[in-house]
Amino acid sequence: MNETAAEILHYLDNAATTQVLEPAAQAAWDCMRRQYGNPSAQHGLGLQAAALLDRARKQVAAALNCPPEQVIFTSCGTESANTAIQNAARRGRRFGRHIVSTQIEHKATLETLKALEQQGWEIALVSPERDGTVDPAKIEAALRKDTALLTLAAVNSETGAILPWQEAAEAARRKAPHCLTHVDGVQAFCKLPLPLRNVDYLSISAHKIGGCKGVGALYCREPRLLQPLLWGGGQEGGLRSGTEGTPQICAFGEACALRAPNRERDAAYMEGLKQKLLALLPSLPCPVRVNSPTNGAPHILNFSPEAGRSEVLVRALSDQGVYVSGGSACARGRRSYVLERMKLPAQAVDSALRVSFCPETTEEDVEALIQALAQALRLFV
Repeated sequence: MNETAAEILHYLDNAATTQVLEPAAQAAWDCMRRQYGNPSAQHGLGLQAAALLDRARKQVAAALNCPPEQVIFTSCGTESANTAIQNAARRGRRFGRHIVSTQIEHKATLETLKALEQQGWEIALVSPERDGTVDPAKIEAALRKDTALLTLAAVNSETGAILPWQEAAEAARRKAPHCLTHVDGVQAFCKLPLPLRNVDYLSISAHKIGGCKGVGALYCREPRLLQPLLWGGGQEGGLRSGTEGTPQICAFGEACALRAPNRERDAAYMEGLKQKLLALLPSLPCPVRVNSPTNGAPHILNFSPEAGRSEVLVRALSDQGVYVSGGSACARGRRSYVLERMKLPAQAVDSALRVSFCPETTEEDVEALIQALAQALRLFV
């Protein structure tokens, strides 16, 4: 990544969060310092803020290819997923109390499903294959006539595996026409196509695409049927109360406007970086197991050196100015349940590293990673 701060030299943890794009940061700054009115206020500054909010909603909607009224701003992808899953359960319970998902979903999904299970819902979690992919036939087999919700990630955040959510959504419509579908699009948004056919809810997050932390959005096919998680002043058309975080939302809109038109170009560029890294891994002083599938998302590569432990390697790389992850940043250093569900050897789980790119990542960043990792691994081999 181009150096913009002395302490950030080679940042390769973009699946955890991204650096805010300069135009997005400027949009947030303008909202904080110049157009800082409350969008609900009726005076001039408030009306300006409301206009900015409307513009950002249209920018996000354009990136999703949906009408602006189907976009609800939230605080993050987790809130969006919670809102979608809990609403789908409320809407679908008259048809049945059965939900289908996978064992490798983000915790925002899994923990919400766990809460629903405690309320009497039956949860079917499909297991992944050893390469991290999910067999669409297994998902179809798990679906039943009384399935009320199908919820899948488009891209797994740890391995970059692309899940068969489109095939699964079509199967759900055939087997249970009333079944609602939620897609966790956080890692796919502005990186891969996200067609909304057969999708009732789709959750996204700003800070994965060069926006600010603290803002996400939920696509909802039928907003009039959405019940809020948060009650109060009736913002977001009564669907998500609380004063809107206009600076973050405007930055989100600007990031969408910058990323969405260049999605295919950026994906091809990041795929090239991933292939370069794959080509360089054999040069390391010990064998390396690649945990990501061959046809995964372009911006994520998970691999395990046959030496060392991920937490030690992450610290050693950080000391050399190279920043990667030992897995999902949301796991806070705990052993990866995703890799465990893939039934990888214990050593591979314990030494796994996740490298993730953005369009600003450079080949020099990849080369610096290999050099730093080679030096760190020599301590163990």
